[in-house]
Amino acid sequence: MGVMERPDVENIPGDLDRFLGNFFSRRGWRSEIKYDPAEDRLYLDVRLASARLSGDDRFLSLVEYFARAQDAVLRRRTGLPLQCRMYGSDGSDLTGTLHARGSSYLDDNARGHGMRRRLLLLSFRRRFLWRVLPGAVLWALAFTFLVGVVGVSFDLVLIVAIAALGVQALLLWSTTVRSR
Repeated sequence: MGVMERPDVENIPGDLDRFLGNFFSRRGWRSEIKYDPAEDRLYLDVRLASARLSGDDRFLSLVEYFARAQDAVLRRRTGLPLQCRMYGSDGSDLTGTLHARGSSYLDDNARGHGMRRRLLLLSFRRRFLWRVLPGAVLWALAFTFLVGVVGVSFDLVLIVAIAALGVQALLLWSTTVRSR
């Protein structure tokens, strides 16, 4: 029987950062992967930069969810277990808190439903602030400039804006059709 090939696990911290980055500012934590050959186990260490995240159930449940999913994948593919550990900004061990509070929302359907709504709202708010709001401000400035400074009639600016949005939607649709 040969030695089982070990998976490439270096991308797990980056995957966690991208996953959590959809909900929280990426400056709030740092993650790294470690391997303990004595126990033949991987550890995903999450170090918090601020104490605010250590009390946020949404953050804890997302970290726990990600760790469970990665553990299941690694166990199925290679038999290698993954354990997530969390440390506070002061170096204190928050692993027990992570598993207790994060798991309480994942394992309880009644509480989990409320958590999913809160996460959906958090994700929407974050995406709105970073993607939608800047575009809306840009459109408002363009309207103001064209109507107030250049002197173009509001009706004409509105027609041009609707046409521009239509062209943009058509281009986005055509690029998604081609990528399939």
